[in-house]
Amino acid sequence: MTSNSQKDAHNFQVLATMSVFLAIMFLSLNLGKSGGAIKPVVTFTPNWGNILYYDNVTLTCDVPSTVPEEPRTYHWYKDKRPIPGDQQRLHITSSVVDSGDYQCQTIGGDISDPVFLNVTENFVILQRPPSAIYEGDPLTLRCHHVKDFNAINTKFYKDDQEIQSSESDSEFHIPNIMMSQSGLYKCTKQIHRNDSLNVQEHSDVSFISVKELFSPPKIIILYNISGRGSLTVRCDTRLDPLRGTTELHFAFYRDGRTVQEFSVSNKYRVEDSGNYTCEVRTRSDTVRKMSDGIFIQITQIHDYTVQNIIRLVISGFVLSAAVCFTYFHNKW
Repeated sequence: MTSNSQKDAHNFQVLATMSVFLAIMFLSLNLGKSGGAIKPVVTFTPNWGNILYYDNVTLTCDVPSTVPEEPRTYHWYKDKRPIPGDQQRLHITSSVVDSGDYQCQTIGGDISDPVFLNVTENFVILQRPPSAIYEGDPLTLRCHHVKDFNAINTKFYKDDQEIQSSESDSEFHIPNIMMSQSGLYKCTKQIHRNDSLNVQEHSDVSFISVKELFSPPKIIILYNISGRGSLTVRCDTRLDPLRGTTELHFAFYRDGRTVQEFSVSNKYRVEDSGNYTCEVRTRSDTVRKMSDGIFIQITQIHDYTVQNIIRLVISGFVLSAAVCFTYFHNKW
């Protein structure tokens, strides 16, 4: 009976070990497929989210990877339905029916977020990038006209105010766009056929909404360092999750003077009283934001003061003990 029990225990231990091993292998394989996969991104060439019919556009399935490029098979989707194409690039000579949300996927990988392509039948369109626009981004707008027509005298407007006029330049550039530059943009062109003297002005509009990259900073007091007359503060801000890889730098000021130069650290140890502010900027210094001021009072607690307080407490305790002893001694 003892031998059989030992044998059963041994078999149970072997089975348990194999089960654990198989479970680990299963988890590893699944983590390799999902947790380790990086979501691809669909990009356009030229990089416009809206085009005219019969324009050519190439969609690319960009798969970020830290390992050497491996042969992959791609799947393409329009409005969540499979479409022909198994290569990294998808070439389109557009018609209106090509408007829609495009996604791509590699075998065993995640599917990309949808990117919208808008195909328009018009003489003129105001073209803009397909992705979201954040403060600090460079922005180019293009006043594009239909093929086989001549166009002159391009003008750009923001909120009905003319901001650029050119006989030949069809693009308007903003190196570092700010949120205050959100608004309704419009472009106009004068168009005529080669065999016609009739000239007509055509226009298109697009609302540009500039998203906040990070929130205005605030100084937050974290904790006191007991007995040392100092405390630690943090320059607090919120970075948009979709731009989570943006590197931010922080600086601190007391009464308008720099006490900590720009660095990746958002904390500062305060040792002197004063009005403190902090500033946040991107690594490229395209966006800067300053916090409101906060007055911090530092009370210096010296060692001799602490010793005097301790002496007073001990003296008071001794005196109280002596009074109590005298009282009870006389009573008895």
